[in-house]
Amino acid sequence: LAAVLAFFLFVVLGTSSSPGTPGSGPVVGVGDPAPGFVLPSVTGGAPVDLHALGVDRHRPVVLNFFASWCTPCRQETPLLAEAARSEAARGSPVQFVGVDGADPPADAVPFIQGAGITYPVGRDAVFHVTQAVYGLSGEPNTFYIDAHGMVVGRTVGPVTQAGLDRWLRRLGGAGS
Repeated sequence: LAAVLAFFLFVVLGTSSSPGTPGSGPVVGVGDPAPGFVLPSVTGGAPVDLHALGVDRHRPVVLNFFASWCTPCRQETPLLAEAARSEAARGSPVQFVGVDGADPPADAVPFIQGAGITYPVGRDAVFHVTQAVYGLSGEPNTFYIDAHGMVVGRTVGPVTQAGLDRWLRRLGGAGS
């Protein structure tokens, strides 16, 4: 019940914010440079640094914003995890990065492990990167960032296998 209430409040209150409201930034759009960020890792270890994982290494990135309490996220996360493993096994340059929003580690870690995520996931405990940096008001959201750090596409809501495969091919991966 608490998770449903949290999701409802996030969606309702998040979508009622207007641009310029404190705590909300402009929505990052296609053609914009992807704002860099550094977040603590949800599972421990090195901090998750978007630019160090992507543009600094000349690698395209699939950047996914999610939360364990988000129903559409629960549906798409195993798909993203499998795609990331497949791309890595093929030697693809595409780097996957996750941003987990407002989850306590006790919920986030089992969700990440259960979904099979092996890529870096940053903990955005207070939605700073999600809302103030990327201007998002709901999850899931997925950004496709080229090797130069430019946003070349975005999926609002859950990704599909076909859509993800198209983006992976465009970014230089193989897709399924």
